[in-house]
Amino acid sequence: MNKIFTIALTTTLFALAPFVTQAQLKCYSLKAPEKTIEGMKKLAIMNFEDRKNVNWRYTSSTNDYGSQLADYMIAKLLEEHRGVYARGENYMERYKTNVYTIVERGELDKIMAEQSLGASGAVSDGDAAEVGKLLGLDVIISGSYSTDVKSSSKTSSSTNSKTGKTTYTHRAEKNATVEVTMKIISVETGQILSLATKAKTIKKSASSSKSQSDARGKLPSDQSIIGSAMQAVSMDLVAYFTPTFVYQGLEVEKTKVKDYKDEFKAAKAAVKEKDLSKAFAIVKGVYDADPYDATMAHNMGVLYEAVGNYEQAIQYHETAYELDDSKMHKKALERAMNSREALNELGKLGVEITPYVFDDSAGAKLNIEKVTTAGKKKDRIDVHADANKGSTVVAKVPGDTEFEVLGKEGSWVKIKLLGGKEGFVNKADLD
Repeated sequence: MNKIFTIALTTTLFALAPFVTQAQLKCYSLKAPEKTIEGMKKLAIMNFEDRKNVNWRYTSSTNDYGSQLADYMIAKLLEEHRGVYARGENYMERYKTNVYTIVERGELDKIMAEQSLGASGAVSDGDAAEVGKLLGLDVIISGSYSTDVKSSSKTSSSTNSKTGKTTYTHRAEKNATVEVTMKIISVETGQILSLATKAKTIKKSASSSKSQSDARGKLPSDQSIIGSAMQAVSMDLVAYFTPTFVYQGLEVEKTKVKDYKDEFKAAKAAVKEKDLSKAFAIVKGVYDADPYDATMAHNMGVLYEAVGNYEQAIQYHETAYELDDSKMHKKALERAMNSREALNELGKLGVEITPYVFDDSAGAKLNIEKVTTAGKKKDRIDVHADANKGSTVVAKVPGDTEFEVLGKEGSWVKIKLLGGKEGFVNKADLD
């Protein structure tokens, strides 16, 4: 079963409407491999055999697609953040997908030539394992492929009712399907550790007002479209045994706390500025103000999912589901729990997992008590050093201005002033 978990690759699309209305937090998720191969650290990928060609030879210069596929897979394996292609900001670059040591094709081909392998046809699993031993590999990957290209064309017409002129539209289509069977072979035993078959179809179409021939001429060549299909299927093959990022949206619910409209605007601005920590601080403050709001517990869980801290995400999603056992909350909890399992599997691959930890006290600042001075901005209110009118006046502050409350003594309120200073103002001078 595939397990998907989200890490901090949150995109600025979240800023469109993260909390004011229900929305999606657009982010990258790291999809766990379908198959975890224990002890697989160093590997090489052989050319894939063309199973429809009875004259196929491993060393043949015409073996374009099989070698192309191997090259595409190697390129994918070497990507640090496989699947992240210019869609969003990477807030957690410490998560890497290039977790294997890949032997260069040149070294592999050199050993193949020295051992006189592949000249007379396909290479057996046993021979492949022997080559792997010479290269110090844990596993070697081989396999076979087939290709199929189908073309079609048709012509449609329409007649103008006023002029009687008939217009012809010629359409052409070309579909290329590639099917690949991949074998992951143990170098130590020569046994097939895993076998997987993946297929991809690439469709291209074109139209012309001139002729069907002109429409067909606009289509890519068979070689080009098969190459595109090979490149597409290479991602599926690599994702079979190693983690790959995917793009998805986590549902964010509309909050029931109406007193924090300004805070939500600030949260949107923080996300737009790509400051996820600031956004968290604001949301945490709202949650602390009403911890029995299931929607806010859910949103806290989503934020922790977005940075890959699934232990915290699960705690908040459990709270949300306990308060409101909706389908959304159940789905979120199951997703986070599956993600935690995927994280554990990745640990087996040697990936260092260090979940991001938000400052859990950061939201407290939103719940700080504040007071507003009476009068207008042009007015000035005396602020005293102590809680009595006979004490020194340390500042004169404008009216209609908000101040943070530091404490209270009888009819006096201790407030925080600019520059880190503090003083007392009488309650009579407050709204």
